Amino acid sequence: MVDANSLPMPEDRALTGFAPRLMAIVEVDKSERVYCAQPGCHHTVYKAIHVVREDDKLLVLGSTCFQKRFGSLTALGKAQHWGGNGKVLTSEERALLAENTQALLARFEAEEARLREEAEQKLQRLREELARRSLPRQAPAAAPFQIPGMRGMSLRGSFPWSWMMPGSSVAAFTLRDGSGWLRVQNKDRRQFIVPWPSFEGWEESLPPVVGRANLEVGGYEVVHVVDAIAYLRTHATGEKITGVWGDVTGLLGPRSSSPRGRSCGTGQRQSCL
Repeated sequence: MVDANSLPMPEDRALTGFAPRLMAIVEVDKSERVYCAQPGCHHTVYKAIHVVREDDKLLVLGSTCFQKRFGSLTALGKAQHWGGNGKVLTSEERALLAENTQALLARFEAEEARLREEAEQKLQRLREELARRSLPRQAPAAAPFQIPGMRGMSLRGSFPWSWMMPGSSVAAFTLRDGSGWLRVQNKDRRQFIVPWPSFEGWEESLPPVVGRANLEVGGYEVVHVVDAIAYLRTHATGEKITGVWGDVTGLLGPRSSSPRGRSCGTGQRQSCL
């Protein structure tokens, strides 16, 4: 511990030009109390022990002597370490407080740096988890996409696409412009809105809310199924959710029909329906 007799008296501080700093407020077990370093004080303290740096020296003061020395308990502001919350010291830390106060403060600084790093890592993991949760949710792998009211319904009739999920439902829509569209699930569980029958320029017919045009499949790849279906329903004159392929052709017509007077020519890509 710093020799109290070597410390400047209060009347000398105005001449030295140093600025005292409150480094920490700590607490020890009552059985391990330490001596207050205030000149003339011979008391031991164990609660609210104020560690103060004056010039190049460190003082260990009881709260009463601290208040007498600096005018008030808040005169030096908040403690640099642990925010003045009265950190309880271990026996090892108590020994450092009495024998090597500077080493104790260095330990405080290292421990606080470690806690800050751990907190930053935890915050980063939280950010990553929130970002992951904000990604579009994929359909459960255990079952194909089902629209309410379609549970247990399987599609009967010939599948018009080899990539279609067997046993999945379809939703058919007739829009006001005469075009027909189907919500169809891929075997890889992606959802598509495909024109039925297909026609030239279909990839420019629907807005981005429905999805992105996938020329290989021949339909819009859906990002948000609920938003896509909501758009189609808003602009539809007819709708059919079914597991029977005949119901689809009954609403939209057979493959050979062509809305808007368009048809798939022989020179069009193979994905044309």
